[in-house]
Amino acid sequence: MREADAGWAASLHRMWTSVVRITDRDELARLILPPLQALPGVVAVWGLRHAPGDGVLEYRWTGVPLEGDRRDLARAAAAGLIPPGLPELGFAGIVRDRFDLAGEPAGTILVAVDDTADVPMIRTCLGQVIEVTREAIRRLALRRAELAQQTRDALLAEASLQMDAVLDTTQTIRRIPRMAVPAIAEGCLVYVAEDGRPVLRGSVHVDMRRLAALLGDPAVTAHLEHLVSRALQGAAPPADTALLATRAADLQPLLARGQVVGAMVFLFDRDDAAIPPAGFLRDLAARAALAIDNGSRYERRRRDVLTMQQHLLPTRLPEIEGLSAAAAYLVGDRVIEVGGDFYDVVTAADGTTAALIGDVCGRGVEAAALTGMARHTLAALLQEGVTPARAMTGLNARLRLDGSWRFVTAGVASLRPAAGGVAVDWVSAGHPAPVVLRQKGDPVRGDGGGAPLGVLAVPRIAASRLFLETGDTLIIFTDGLTESRGPDGVMFEDDALGRTIDRLRDRPIGELVHELAAASASFGGAHTDDIAVLAIRAGLANEVNGDE
Repeated sequence: MREADAGWAASLHRMWTSVVRITDRDELARLILPPLQALPGVVAVWGLRHAPGDGVLEYRWTGVPLEGDRRDLARAAAAGLIPPGLPELGFAGIVRDRFDLAGEPAGTILVAVDDTADVPMIRTCLGQVIEVTREAIRRLALRRAELAQQTRDALLAEASLQMDAVLDTTQTIRRIPRMAVPAIAEGCLVYVAEDGRPVLRGSVHVDMRRLAALLGDPAVTAHLEHLVSRALQGAAPPADTALLATRAADLQPLLARGQVVGAMVFLFDRDDAAIPPAGFLRDLAARAALAIDNGSRYERRRRDVLTMQQHLLPTRLPEIEGLSAAAAYLVGDRVIEVGGDFYDVVTAADGTTAALIGDVCGRGVEAAALTGMARHTLAALLQEGVTPARAMTGLNARLRLDGSWRFVTAGVASLRPAAGGVAVDWVSAGHPAPVVLRQKGDPVRGDGGGAPLGVLAVPRIAASRLFLETGDTLIIFTDGLTESRGPDGVMFEDDALGRTIDRLRDRPIGELVHELAAASASFGGAHTDDIAVLAIRAGLANEVNGDE
């Protein structure tokens, strides 16, 4: 007997030291059942994992297999009854013990013994195994809960990244339900409050045909709109899961900055244990609400910027005999502050046409005010017949007088009819050099030079001369066009400007400026700066002037 005691002590020690390494119930069964089976007089060891009510989720065994009618016998024994048929199996009796743990299915271990068994000892050993089992299941539950929490945290983090990756509200709303299905729920609907009423803007389900049938049922849509309307008012009633043909449903208001902007409806077909906690769904809805609100605020701000930017530019370009002109302006992809690019075309009393372009350093209200002042100052002076160099000197003096730290780059092209075409005098104050697109021949880059205005007491201005033959096009632009950078850091000017201009050679002038600006913006992606492009074409009077 002492040898049996010593052997059991070693087995019990091995069980306790192995508890920390158990990863699932199969391992647990392999750990605890064989040592009981090895006790003298033990014929079989049966384990039952109970379901709510009278059901059994799992059967495990050593010794006599627990199959067929024996399962009825085992259930009766687990209930404390003495079932018939024990002698036929070689059982003199069954020692029973049960373990319960909050939140986990209960379990029973049955030890079938013959006439030689030391029943008190076996009962003691079984009690000790029950303690090992209870601790192992407690640890498994904790590990499962930790893993579930890590998974939920990862889902929240990924959802935040995906939702914050764009500032377009429509794209954000489309992404939200895709983040939820199928990882979080079988279905997800996103409603947005518009004029105080709920409007369905996004929906995904693992079975889209089933979802389409649901949303095609007027009773279902009316019920959902009622739920969301009440949620917008702060009190959502329970969902009718039978009507929604789902096992469970959860509605979470989309609350951002103290305002309800909509609601998310989660549809579940999974077991209750697999449904995420309400706190997790609330966190996901809060992040979705913030992403939607950020997108809406960005879009409103961007609309305001675009409107203000248009007021800083000429409404239309003048019609000039023998010349056609067009301009394009693109606001940077993610910009929500007014930029400083400007352009204009004016005609002096002597018939000289002046095309001007410039770029004020920085963005925002102060830059916008300076942009308006710079454009109108140059345009007014040039229209009065002041030479471009003197006009720039006057703007430089004004900038210095105002004491602004911002500087301005500017370029003016003075165009005069000449034998065989148009003479162009280009004056630059730190501005990118123009390009002449020849109707026949390769594009020609002019000269830049000079220094930005507002920096030096006496401005440094560069001058050069170009010539346009009939059909040639002068293209002037801000550095947003040339300095747009691709993913590899290469600038549009170095990689694609020449071939893009050459590709657009035969396009109408309006298409040319817009496609050139768009090509640069596409090249630079999300990091594009504002782009202004102004083009003057010689001798093609049939083209219509235009700007944007």
